[in-house]
Order: sequence, then C-alpha cells, then structure tokens
Amino acid sequence: MDAILISKKRDKWFKEPWLLLVAGGPAIVVCASIFTGAIAFRGADKVVAEDYYKQGLMINKDIQRDAKSRELHLGATLSLDVPSGKLRMQLKGDGLLPDTVKLSLANAAEGATSVNEVVHRLPMVQVSPGIYEGDLKLVSSIFSSSVKLFHIKLETTDWRLTGDWFEPEQKVAQLGMAK
Repeated sequence: MDAILISKKRDKWFKEPWLLLVAGGPAIVVCASIFTGAIAFRGADKVVAEDYYKQGLMINKDIQRDAKSRELHLGATLSLDVPSGKLRMQLKGDGLLPDTVKLSLANAAEGATSVNEVVHRLPMVQVSPGIYEGDLKLVSSIFSSSVKLFHIKLETTDWRLTGDWFEPEQKVAQLGMAK
C-alpha cells in the first residue's frame, strides 16, 4: 500500500488555545499591576505628619491630661448659636472649673487629599457657673463653609476633653473623658 500522507490543516498562531493559556495569564497580571500602580501613584497618602516628632513627645502629656479629666469626671456640651454669633458650652465636673478654657476646632482643608488640617482656636470664657461662651467672629469662616465634621479639643494645662462634632449647625456636641 502506498503510504497515505495525512495532512492536518494548522490553525493560525493567534487562534491556538495553548497560546492563550501560556501568554494570557501573565499578560493579564502585567495589565492589572500597571493599573494598580497608577491608582496608588495618583491617590498616595502622606503617611507621616509633618510634625511627627513633636506629636510623639506630646503623647505622655496628653495621656496625663486625659487621666486628669477622668479623675475630675469632666464632660461638656457644645452648641452653636449662629444668630447671636456665639458658641456656647456647658462644662460639668468635680472641683473648681477654670475661668477660661481653650477650644480647638480642626477640620480637613478644603479639597485636601493629605493629612493637612485647619485648626481654629477659640478662647471660651465662663459667663456663669459651668457656662462658657466664645465669640464666633474669631472663627467665623469655618461655620460659613460647608464643613460637616470637626474634631474638637477642649483643654487647660491640667486636663483635656476631645471628641467629634458632626453637622455643628444642626446638632450639639458631647465631649466626654478619654477612655
């Protein structure tokens, strides 16, 4: 018998299924890593604060002031009175309350994508026992903007209270002792 030559028609190289299995996986991984790298590069956050050393040194002092506020059973309620231009606060606790306290309001800078924040300081003066007021004219720009969240720090040299204030024009803020 004559040898019968069987000729198999070959597919084109790009239609070969083994090519997709061998080269397709690594190609997908390369594309995904480039995409992930682009996302990470565009949205990179600043990991370390600019004054990290100073913040590190202040930690022990903050811990002591938080302990003192727990010892005095301190608590505060803040409310915003826009028509009169006053920020009102009721401070409760054991012992003698100071004549003035410092209030710091911190919020993220407008359109900020890093750890930068804007801090506004407002002196609060005692107008009657346990009732304090601060003049909003000193920090008027922060309440006229569309800021919805503030980090609040109420402090003296001996103690401090901290908390967050959501929607200050509509809600009161409750500051308690740090845990």
